[in-house]
Amino acid sequence: MDKLVRRVTVVQSSGDHREAQVVYNSEEDDDEDGGSPRLTGLERSVRHLLKAQVIAAQEAYRRHIESVEKGGNSWLVEEPFNLMKARRKAMKEARKAAPFKVMKFEGDEDENEKEGD
Repeated sequence: MDKLVRRVTVVQSSGDHREAQVVYNSEEDDDEDGGSPRLTGLERSVRHLLKAQVIAAQEAYRRHIESVEKGGNSWLVEEPFNLMKARRKAMKEARKAAPFKVMKFEGDEDENEKEGD
């Protein structure tokens, strides 16, 4: 049998009496049910972390271009701040990755802290 075929069932009918008989059942079918764990949550977390890295790179690049357009050597002074701000923006996306604990920055406020004040 081809690997795409999981199960072959023959249905015989004669009037009101119908009978279904499984002729072929793939061995791989049993492995899929309980053999490997579901990793959808992990995959979603990895996707959020990768998206956060893309956001950090785009934001850092955008801020760098703005600093260079000001002229002179101002970009040298602003670059560390630009990178910190880009990283902070990316961390907001990374926090959506639930299974992983993500670092907090000093200036970030927690939602629970807002309610308590």
